[in-house]
Amino acid sequence: MKSYIIPLGLLILSVLALQSCSDTQASPDSSSSTPPRTVQVVPAEGIQYREAVKASGQLALAEEARLSFKTGGVIRKIHVREGQQVRAGQLLAEIETDEISARAQQAELGKAQGAISVENARLALQLAERDYRNAKGLYADSVATLEQLENAEVQLDNARNQLKLAERAQSIQAQQQEVANYNLRHAKILAPADGTILKKLAEPNEVAGPGTPVLLFGSRAKAFVLRVSVTDKDVVHLNLGDPATVVFDAYPGRTFSGNIREIAGMADPYTGTFEVEVEVKPEAVALRSGFIGRATIQSSEAIPLISIPTDALKVADGQAGVVFTVVEKQARQQKVDIYKLQGEQLLLRSGIRAGDPVITSGLGFLQDGTPVIIE
Repeated sequence: MKSYIIPLGLLILSVLALQSCSDTQASPDSSSSTPPRTVQVVPAEGIQYREAVKASGQLALAEEARLSFKTGGVIRKIHVREGQQVRAGQLLAEIETDEISARAQQAELGKAQGAISVENARLALQLAERDYRNAKGLYADSVATLEQLENAEVQLDNARNQLKLAERAQSIQAQQQEVANYNLRHAKILAPADGTILKKLAEPNEVAGPGTPVLLFGSRAKAFVLRVSVTDKDVVHLNLGDPATVVFDAYPGRTFSGNIREIAGMADPYTGTFEVEVEVKPEAVALRSGFIGRATIQSSEAIPLISIPTDALKVADGQAGVVFTVVEKQARQQKVDIYKLQGEQLLLRSGIRAGDPVITSGLGFLQDGTPVIIE
């Protein structure tokens, strides 16, 4: 029996020793078991970012007016054509004035009659005053009765009232004459300033009502403006005076400069966008209302951001993303808040700081804590 027990014990000890050795080799230090990864890094750059808003719209003169007659009538003549340059005070159009002239003559006649009525009332007042003085003297001498004195006083008061009424009527007739003359003067349309006839909205022999537009006029005293529409996300970045560059299809390859001169205070109820007027600075070329232009507006508000290459982004979900930086020769996972993608650069609000070494290659093999060698 002893010859079998001893070899069995030795066998058990040998198995235990081998198992112990195997366990020792299977659990070395985890950090030493992962080989270092060779990576490339780029330092994160801190920037002051200014939003660039792009929009397109139609060119127009800053001051455009729909010219019309104050009094309706048949258009006698339109003296200008579309696109014609005109000077301030130039006659543009006129209507038939026979009816208006007749009213002006009636008003003038009424004013003359009013003047005669006032003069007659003054003479009547003078007679009433004389009669009253005579009656008062006779009454003091006991020649006239009290009734005669009172009658003379009533006649005097009536003459005074008649004079006041005649003077008031004369004033009204004078106002009527002024209105008639005003309508006669405005039976013509004169150019309010140096400018351009943009469009004819009526033709001779047509009946134009009071205030009905006849000509669309653009003043050259004001600059051209490009009216563009922007969204609510863009309008919050814009301010009056922000610079802009404008290009027109009519002048390919040429750039015009400008500035924001107006920003709408409310959104258009139909489109939900905000109208912005960009004043285009004059150049040595002819600009015309209706040109289609595209503007790039540079916001004056600077936003502090971090810029890194897009290659540094490992994963992203909406505005949240993950990048890796190098800390003490190890890759460290960082969650970042993405502002926007601009070309080949990724702009971040937060998550890393300027100067942090950001890994841009070998991201597929990295985990948080992976040892790295910077190439």
